Amino acid sequence: MPYIKARFPDNKVFQVEGLEGHEVSRGDLLVVQSDRGEEVVTVLGTSKEPSTLKALFLRKAEQADIKKMRENERRAQKAMHLCKRKIAEHKLEMKLIKTYIPLDGKKIFFYYTSDQRVDFRGLVRDLAKIFRKRIEMRQVGVRDAVQMLGWVGTCGDVPCCVRFQEDFHSVFLRDIQEQNLPLSPQKFTGPCGRLLCCLAFERENYLVKHLLPEVGTELCLDGKTYQVLQLDPILWKITLSAEGSKRELHLEEILPKGFEKALQHCKSCGGCCSRFAEHEAFAGIEEQS
Repeated sequence: MPYIKARFPDNKVFQVEGLEGHEVSRGDLLVVQSDRGEEVVTVLGTSKEPSTLKALFLRKAEQADIKKMRENERRAQKAMHLCKRKIAEHKLEMKLIKTYIPLDGKKIFFYYTSDQRVDFRGLVRDLAKIFRKRIEMRQVGVRDAVQMLGWVGTCGDVPCCVRFQEDFHSVFLRDIQEQNLPLSPQKFTGPCGRLLCCLAFERENYLVKHLLPEVGTELCLDGKTYQVLQLDPILWKITLSAEGSKRELHLEEILPKGFEKALQHCKSCGGCCSRFAEHEAFAGIEEQS
């Protein structure tokens, strides 16, 4: 069963429910009900994977809805400038990222980042008196901030979190080493200051390494002892060395019979028994999330 995916104004991707009997296409504007109220969202298309974020379809957006959305966007910009002044007056250690007013206009959402807990009760009281609406302050992480604002990734393209990503995956330093990349986190850091999400996307392609001996170890093949020089999971090649000569083999030539079943298990658990999990070089290193 295909799921209809759409994008919120803050670039979050979610699943639209209640579309039975309605035909929608990529690029259509819909009015949905979410935890923030009524919102105008853009249809991205269908997907085989369900989403944790969901919203209820109300109707296809009409001209009046689009006009109201544009008006709320202008009001949100003015509210953001005013809120920044109030933050400075209250001397709060927080950075305002985005202001958002849903279609129904019942609330105003202020999204911010901060390295510490912020007591914004005085700020909320001032804003409520000015706008006479319910004010919600929501703290977001740096990855969410990049997703909201948009950016250019280190690859020179729009970051994955802005383009299509639904959930943020934990990315570890061991992902760099497992993918045969130089152990230099600075080279693999995104605009959010965290390790690149695409490292997690590639993780499944390297799970076969969990079934193979490490580089530098020895193995016996055809009655001869070889040293493992190189593993290339992408090309499914392994390079061995013995008595000064090299031998390149396809991985299936050395993997045991029925390895596919073990590989499927690795995919389901994410390689929980990876040798890197207990490697002292990574001991005490927290995930980059």
